[in-house]
Amino acid sequence: MEKIIKSTVRAVFTVKEKIFLTPHYIRIVLAMTEEQVALFRDARTGAHNKIFIPAPGTDQILFPDEASLGVETLSVRRTYTTRRIDYDGKELWIDFVAHGDNGPASSWAQRAVAGSVLGVGMKTHSKPLFPEAAGYLFVGDSTAIPVIGVMLEQLPAGIPARAIIEVSGKDDEMDLRTEAHLHVDWVHNAYPERGSRLATIVKAAALPDGKCFAFVAAEYDTAKELRRYFKEELAWPPEACSVTSYWRRGESEDQSALQRREERGG
Repeated sequence: MEKIIKSTVRAVFTVKEKIFLTPHYIRIVLAMTEEQVALFRDARTGAHNKIFIPAPGTDQILFPDEASLGVETLSVRRTYTTRRIDYDGKELWIDFVAHGDNGPASSWAQRAVAGSVLGVGMKTHSKPLFPEAAGYLFVGDSTAIPVIGVMLEQLPAGIPARAIIEVSGKDDEMDLRTEAHLHVDWVHNAYPERGSRLATIVKAAALPDGKCFAFVAAEYDTAKELRRYFKEELAWPPEACSVTSYWRRGESEDQSALQRREERGG
């Protein structure tokens, strides 16, 4: 078995451009220096990484081991997916769901301008995002679109794939680039904090024929229900699906992180 070697790299980046992909989806393009390109050369696009947001009232990034003036000076840490690293163009992309001031990451992204700073920490490793399979099913809400987008771009040409993705409304649907034979179902939910129909829709969906791999990333209750569905009702082996909770209704990432980790291990 191939040994996977991991390490962590981090740096402070400057915003180059902010793009509204849809009314509720913001792409932040970070400029990379030559030194940062070399530092992040072995990082994988699509992996879960950490961003560090300036503390309220500051415009600087202080990583956890660098702050000496008290916890209020620490940058706010959140987990995000790196959408793309363009080494030739010296850009790093991170996409944000814009949902007002309900969360420090969304608030920062909506206020960010060219020249704003953001800290990024990434693990370097060689593990692929998904295994080989005869077909693929991708399920997620708005928070999962970056990683689903990366995986779709990496799928083999012509392979059957289905994506069931929940967004706020019609205006938040977006083009998903892939060479796979893709069918996308967009689910509209203007108030995901009140609940989701994703699990119900997935259970009624026709899955790709043959040996299928399912990837699910959504709110805690949806992830929990679908994990049980694949594991108990369909009796899929553990390697045939990856189910992750990205957030939990009514709780911040800090509040829900431990319980979400425990649920994944259950």
